[in-house]
Amino acid sequence: MLKLTFFCDFEEPKIVFLFNLSILFLSFQTKNKTMMKTIILTLLTTLFFAAGFAQTPDFSDTQIVNGFAQKISGEDFSYYSSIPSAKECLLIRATDGNSTLEWETSPAPEKMEQDFVTFIWLAGLGSSPGRARFDLQVNGEDKFSFWADGSDRWKFDNADGSSLTFQKDMVDQNGDRFGFMYFKVPAKNVVKGKPLKIKVVGGKFDKTSWYMTFKFRLETRLSLKSLPAISEINGLKKQLGVVGVLHFGKPSPAKIFIENQLAKETELQFGYNYLRVDLPEVNQAKTVSYRLEVGGFTEKGKINIKPVRNWRVNFVQHSHTDIGYTRPQTEILAEHLR
Repeated sequence: MLKLTFFCDFEEPKIVFLFNLSILFLSFQTKNKTMMKTIILTLLTTLFFAAGFAQTPDFSDTQIVNGFAQKISGEDFSYYSSIPSAKECLLIRATDGNSTLEWETSPAPEKMEQDFVTFIWLAGLGSSPGRARFDLQVNGEDKFSFWADGSDRWKFDNADGSSLTFQKDMVDQNGDRFGFMYFKVPAKNVVKGKPLKIKVVGGKFDKTSWYMTFKFRLETRLSLKSLPAISEINGLKKQLGVVGVLHFGKPSPAKIFIENQLAKETELQFGYNYLRVDLPEVNQAKTVSYRLEVGGFTEKGKINIKPVRNWRVNFVQHSHTDIGYTRPQTEILAEHLR
């Protein structure tokens, strides 16, 4: 027997939407109860984890470095991105050619272990007002020109062996792109232990097309949230948990523990990974511990789990016929009665 319990909280619109969709699925009869369980649990997972943004670039010949450490200049702005917790950013537009922003990266490695070093930061490109160009400088030297033109992915190469790549992870309702930018540079051209200064200038296009660098340090971290939903499969009740792991590194095996019990074992891809975990069902608010282990990195924390309200839902199966959509009702009715 499968039971799903939902708490309808207007501050959690996804839960309300999930509840309604579940009713839609349950309104169809099926003799295969296992299939019914699979459909509903797949729906649960899809709603919360379908936005698996993580894209895995090739890091085989490069060391990676956090591409944003601190602001130097530019207009501060707050907006959403492909990482839920990354909202604060620097913004420029392609208006009069004088809109600029500049920031400093984390220091380059003291020890060069690969042929290249790649500086990575979170960015956004808005092209809905029209196609426009932006110019990027590194340590005061012109390096690349790129365009806000609605492309999901692009790459530009420089004669010095460096390259600039953008990979879309999310598209919003306006068609704006959000994702990671990768500045890959030969290790021989990098000063060990020193940061880069990166500047972007909006072109003179008299358009409000924009570029954003998010003031967000890229480093492996975890966020865990309990959701007001209970699943019961084969007599075992668990509360649904959402794990978001920002993994700054090559694909790596990872383990997530809840109350020192292994709850999830998976491989993390570079970027933001959405995962489902089962949390213990509680009858009263309870604080439980969690731990992430990936490579040589460990993060520990605690989460407060609140009890889920039980709902009884009755379903009535019904159907009806609409008459008169394609031709006058008198004609349609005659054909319907034949």
